[in-house]
Amino acid sequence: MFGLPASFDYVECGGCGCLQIARIPDDLDRYYGDAYYTRARKVRAGSRNVDAARAFRTPQGRLLRAFRRAGTRVRLREGMIRRSLPERRRDRLGWFRRTKTGLDDRILDVGCGAGRLLWRLHRAGFSRLTGIDERLETPGFPAEGLRFERVSLERHQGRYRLVMAHHSFEHMRDPVEAFSAFGRLVEPGGHLLLRIPRADSWARRHYAGDWVQLDAPRHLHLHTRRSLEWLAARSGFRLVHEVDDSGPFQIWGSELYRRGIPLVEAGHGGSGVLGMGERLSARVRARRLSRTGLGDQACFTLRRIG
Repeated sequence: MFGLPASFDYVECGGCGCLQIARIPDDLDRYYGDAYYTRARKVRAGSRNVDAARAFRTPQGRLLRAFRRAGTRVRLREGMIRRSLPERRRDRLGWFRRTKTGLDDRILDVGCGAGRLLWRLHRAGFSRLTGIDERLETPGFPAEGLRFERVSLERHQGRYRLVMAHHSFEHMRDPVEAFSAFGRLVEPGGHLLLRIPRADSWARRHYAGDWVQLDAPRHLHLHTRRSLEWLAARSGFRLVHEVDDSGPFQIWGSELYRRGIPLVEAGHGGSGVLGMGERLSARVRARRLSRTGLGDQACFTLRRIG
């Protein structure tokens, strides 16, 4: 990503195919840098999120929030309305429809970064939201029904209907310990939603060490469906749904790495380096991989049964 000159060894499990870094660097924080996502998009007083939080405290703001809650409740119930929304919003509503998570259920986002997703959910009407992140540089401006904590997954306390980890699980040092914490935080009958890179993907096999989502050394473990099922079974979860949500980044990002070009130099969608034909080809191939379940990232839904 940043073009730092270093090499890292990974090992592959012969049973489940999970990739694991052979040795976690002592100075791991060095590889996150000021331009990394959680640091480049801070939740600060003075941001538009603060203005939105203040606005919701006014009578007009409360009325607007009530209308948004009503609209979200209808969309969660009605599939036809959901299809009319932009793709990203459809995906988000799908998480809550699938897990039967309501607007007033307790939701935890693990590795929330700057909290953009939680602010969107808050504006949509969800009322009991918590975000945690070890690298959160500020605790976030308080808003009714939304809070942020700088704390690790293992030390956080609480019980939730839905726990989400959007591309944070692969950064955790001990997946077994992490799943033990998930089992403690998710209430019986609740759900765990993991969005992660997949080591059992075409891009990983094709690009090998140049696979963009290997992201050495920040990604410590890159899982497969089989490794997730193993972790789930020993921690009181069952995998109930999987959807490929990969995109062209798996192609154009890996092509950049194959050419020795850091991601920070590529521009949006690789436009600063790759031509229009290459970017179009990446989109076409990515759609094909997604349809066949061979894309390099997926959203896994697991139900707490213990």
